[in-house]
Amino acid sequence: MPPYVHYRKSLYEVTHDLAATAMGSQPADLIIRNGLLVNVNTARIQEGMDVAVRHGFIALVGDAEHIPVANHTKVIDAKGRYLVPGFIDSHMHVESSMVDLCSFTAGILPSGTTTICPDVHEIANVFGLRAVKLFHETAQGLPLKVLVAMPVCVPSIPGFEDAGAAITAEEVATSYAEGWAQLQGEQMNFPGLIYGDPHVHAITAEGLKAGVILTGHYADQELNRGLNAFIASGINACHEAISAEAALRRAELGNYPQQRYGTAWLDMPNTIRAILENPDLDTRFFSMITDDVTPTTIVNDGHVVRLVRKAIELGVPPVLAIQLVTINAAQLLEKARWIGTISPGRAADILIVSDLEKMIIDQVYCDGVLCSDKGDMVVDIPTYNYPEWALHSVHLDPLAKNDFTISAGNDPVKVRVMELVPEMVHTNERIIEMKPVEGELKAYPEHDLAKVGIFYRHEAKDGVTGTRGLGFVKGTKLQKNTAYASTVSHDCHNLLVLGTDDAAMTLAANKVIETNGGIVVVVDNRVEAVMPLPLAGLMSLESVDVAHKQLSKLEQALAKAGCPYDSFEMTLSLLGLIVLEELHLSNRGLVELKEGKPPRFVDLVVKE
Repeated sequence: MPPYVHYRKSLYEVTHDLAATAMGSQPADLIIRNGLLVNVNTARIQEGMDVAVRHGFIALVGDAEHIPVANHTKVIDAKGRYLVPGFIDSHMHVESSMVDLCSFTAGILPSGTTTICPDVHEIANVFGLRAVKLFHETAQGLPLKVLVAMPVCVPSIPGFEDAGAAITAEEVATSYAEGWAQLQGEQMNFPGLIYGDPHVHAITAEGLKAGVILTGHYADQELNRGLNAFIASGINACHEAISAEAALRRAELGNYPQQRYGTAWLDMPNTIRAILENPDLDTRFFSMITDDVTPTTIVNDGHVVRLVRKAIELGVPPVLAIQLVTINAAQLLEKARWIGTISPGRAADILIVSDLEKMIIDQVYCDGVLCSDKGDMVVDIPTYNYPEWALHSVHLDPLAKNDFTISAGNDPVKVRVMELVPEMVHTNERIIEMKPVEGELKAYPEHDLAKVGIFYRHEAKDGVTGTRGLGFVKGTKLQKNTAYASTVSHDCHNLLVLGTDDAAMTLAANKVIETNGGIVVVVDNRVEAVMPLPLAGLMSLESVDVAHKQLSKLEQALAKAGCPYDSFEMTLSLLGLIVLEELHLSNRGLVELKEGKPPRFVDLVVKE
């Protein structure tokens, strides 16, 4: 079938025809008859409901017998199946799916996601403002609604790390004025916001002046002074709650808790207790988001539908679970006049569902156009022809073994170590005594201690090129002579290399450099798996299915290397995310972030 180009009209262009169709004087383009309407406005299920669509908008919900049927009108008998609004993901990163936006669209539409709000700070950390424009252009003509979230933390904490670009308040203002972004992405530099960094507040001011909603990332468990300061600065949503108390506190303060349930960060089962344990709670402020999901998750479990199913499994009533990813998300985005409900004047994003408890989705309509039937796409999403600069982003010479050397004396020393926590985004800081070997600190796989390095890999800059940070990490379970290297390293996406042997680390790093971006696993000093990611060093140009197969081989290689955890590449990718507690690594060195305190550089070796 030929590539499909989706045309979307604005409501102001078609109100005359919508009214005429509702009144019965003009035909509909689509009529869905005899459905069980999941009315998220009133949290009720209404029987025997028809929906009439014109120009991609809903003209009537109720009895459509009086509406004319023309030759072009498509009439669908729902046969008593459920009519559900299309799902909305109000915070996510397409880059984490390891495919580009076109492949991502084809991958998620069959599972009912019809609107996404991609925070593009991953690719913006590589290319800057031109990446935001590129992403906006890529979204044109897609049936998936793409509300681009402008990245505002590039780098996440200026002065502590180096990205491929820097986003200033001026560039943020440009993105809103040009229409490249429709909301603010997560403000991760919450220390800068609550401690009064003028640069951070200048960026916030541009979002407030533009009238867009501002999303946030308050990764601190202090829920009084800091959280109030964060919300008072204009932030209206946050996805970093990891407990029921933290989620409820955000809602109490008028901030939307975006309960996260991605591939590796599984907070929602903890935060949803705020709803389950308070049956009289008004839940209008609660939503659910994916944040980061891999192609394997999409292929095996779907996208937002996975969250809905999990919430229902945990005891959330199906209609409420649906509200969390439809009307609540639309209200969070201040887009409820357009999306989020099956109501007159709203976009005809409609799911026909045969089993509400199991959330089995039979058909997916975007703006009244059938896009997926029984799990298969029925429109062909075109590919995008990317500029050459977007496909060549690794500007790093091959590394040598001595690039991983950590010199020391001969006496035992106490060393700061990052301890990973499976399925969580933070690390624990551990102080471990190490004995140098021939004047060096080396990995110690017998004690689950791997070496890690982050190398600046973007275009050359004075004072930045050649920088590296080195440290140690606990919790990988990697065996001898194994290594992992990746250009997916949040958020600056410098080259991340970790392993138990300097030679294996060198081999893995140089294979990634040779591939011009991607992920490599080395086992027994041999390359075991490679996943090329040519777009910004973050994304494949293959389909979700192909990326899933490549990632599966990569994860099998990690298991062979000794790592016992599922999707652990996502956890490893956060070793460089310095806006998370407690200890992380940048290309400038170790950064410590403790509860209620601003970030600071710390030495690898603890001075007595």
